[in-house]
Parts: sequence; structure tokens; C-alpha cells
Amino acid sequence: MIKIKQRSYADQNNEHDILQLMRAFGILMVVIQHAVVLYFSTSFSDILITICVFVDVHVFMFVSGYLFQKKRDQYIEMGIKKFALKKFRSLMVPYLFWAGILFLGTYILYGLSDRFGIHAAEALGFQRLSVGQIIVGLLTYRYFHIQLYWFLFALFWVMIINYVFSGFSHRPEFMIVCFLVIAVISVNLKADEYILTKICRSILTFGFGRLFRRYRLERVLIKNWQAFLVALLAFIGIFFYLIRLPLGISEPHIVAIIKNTEIASLGMLGITMVYVVSSYLASYKSKLTRYLLILGDYSLAVYLLHNPWIVHGSHIVFKKLSVPAWLGSAVSIAMGLLLPIWLYKYVIKKSKLLSRLMLGI
Repeated sequence: MIKIKQRSYADQNNEHDILQLMRAFGILMVVIQHAVVLYFSTSFSDILITICVFVDVHVFMFVSGYLFQKKRDQYIEMGIKKFALKKFRSLMVPYLFWAGILFLGTYILYGLSDRFGIHAAEALGFQRLSVGQIIVGLLTYRYFHIQLYWFLFALFWVMIINYVFSGFSHRPEFMIVCFLVIAVISVNLKADEYILTKICRSILTFGFGRLFRRYRLERVLIKNWQAFLVALLAFIGIFFYLIRLPLGISEPHIVAIIKNTEIASLGMLGITMVYVVSSYLASYKSKLTRYLLILGDYSLAVYLLHNPWIVHGSHIVFKKLSVPAWLGSAVSIAMGLLLPIWLYKYVIKKSKLLSRLMLGI
């Protein structure tokens, strides 16, 4: 029997635990999404994957916005150059490292004389690129291979935008204007639409985290459990009804804004539910909470290492061996969570250079 001891919401470490638990739920959804999509194609799996896509990584955007607001005064004291350099080291360095490996690895595979290299690259969904295209792709996030690391690229620019306009970037109207402007631009720049759409939504979820911290909205959620029920019902309603674009609208700019607004709304409602669940789990000492807190601590390592290196790679092997889908998916999820933790703890953490290059820490 697990002994559960209730803690006060006023516990000094409660805020830290809640954010770590949110990270744990976020990375669980990320790994489940990537593993399930490779093995299943059913209506249920499609719904599960879609929900994960709308919520998972944006949980990290919310947490980043929350912490940005908490540390805002410290950041302002740094000055823009020091702040930008700090964020470049923690976000863009690992982005360039991992994305660079994917790009160069694909370039090498396509350059092999036999068909194995081409088949391997195509199995991962990568395309043939020149060296020039690789450089452009790294700097502008233009090609599909690196969509796995969009969070790092987007968060860096969202951080810079919020810092540059720090005088009023905490205001809801600023967030909405940025969201609308980027949504419209993404329609016109087809080559960069993927990352611009991600940045567009991130502006709102990052800003949601800032507003959450600034107005201490958790007090409302924790004291009023009805808020969770309302968020859940709204999430279900938007997911099954509003996500379908209104009939008769053909203007791409309007369609893009409506679609992104609906998806961003789903994300923020999902984040609200994750926050409430995390806040209640943080109030108790149990094995489940302890394990989730550990996962939250390693969430960055799991995010950067699990796909395509572990989850996607294992899928190629399991497919060759004709492993049942349910078993392959379950093993991929387990490996995607446990191997990165092991690699970070016993390999990456031992080297400052590897920690800096691979994780930005």
C-alpha cells in the first residue's frame, strides 16, 4: 500500500513540482504520439495523435513563458546581447547540432553508391539536398527533416520577440496582434509555413504561461475545480466541432487565422487541464508523483534523443522483423523514455562539451 501524505499548496517547492510534472506529461504525450503514429492508423489512434499534437510540446511553451515572466526582471538586467547569447547557447546550439546531424546524415546516405543509403533516407522521410540547401535549411527551418526540433527554433525567436518588446509583450493585445500577423505571413511564405505556423501558436501558448504567472491564475484553478470541468468540456467541444473550418470560406488568410485560432485554443485548454492535474499530483507524495518528477527532470534529453534516433529507428527494425504493432509501439515508447535518460545520466552528463552541444546545458 502506498502511503500518501498531503502537502499544502503553500509549499515552497510546489511551484517547481507542478512545472516538472507538466513537463513529464508533455514529454509522455510527445513520445506516445511519435510511437503510435508509426504503428497504427485507426480512428482512435488518429484522435489520440491529434490531441497530443495540439497539447504536447505547447506544454513546454507554457512552462517557458511562465518562467520567463517569473525571471523577467533578471532578464531585463542582462541586456539584449547577453540574453540573446544565453538563449542561443541553450536553444540554438542543440538545434544546430541535432538538425545538422540529420541534414548531413541524409546527405551522406544519398551519396552512397548502393541503393541502401537511398532506401534508408527515404524510409525516414528525408529528401535529397545540396550543401547549400542544408545551410539554408538550418538557418531558416525550411525542410521537413528538422521538423522534429521545431520547439528549439521557435522558442528562441519567441523569447527574443518577448524580450525586445518587453515593455508591452506581456499584454494580451500584443500577443493577439503577433499571432494574427504571423498567421497571415505564413500563408504567403509557403516554404516556411510549417515553422511560422508553429511560432504563431507558440506566441499564444508562451504568452498564456506569462499571463498565468503574472495574474497567478493557478489560485482560481486550484480553488475552483469546476474550471477543470469547463476546460475539459470546451476542449471536447472544440475538438469535435469547431476544428472543422466553416463552410463557404475560401480566403486563405482568413482560413489560416481561423484554423490556427482553433488549434491554439485547444492547446491552451489542454494545458489548463495538464496544469490542474499536475497541481493535485504535486500536493501528494506518492510513487507515481516521484516517477513523473524524475521524468520531468529528464524531459529535454528525452525530447532531443527519442526521435528519430530511438523511436523511428526501432520502428524500421521491428517492421523488418514483423513485430506486432501493439508490441512494437509499447517497446518503442519504453525505449524512447528510458534510453535517453540512461544516455544523459551515464554518457552525456559526464562531458561538458556533449552537454553543451547536445542539450544546451
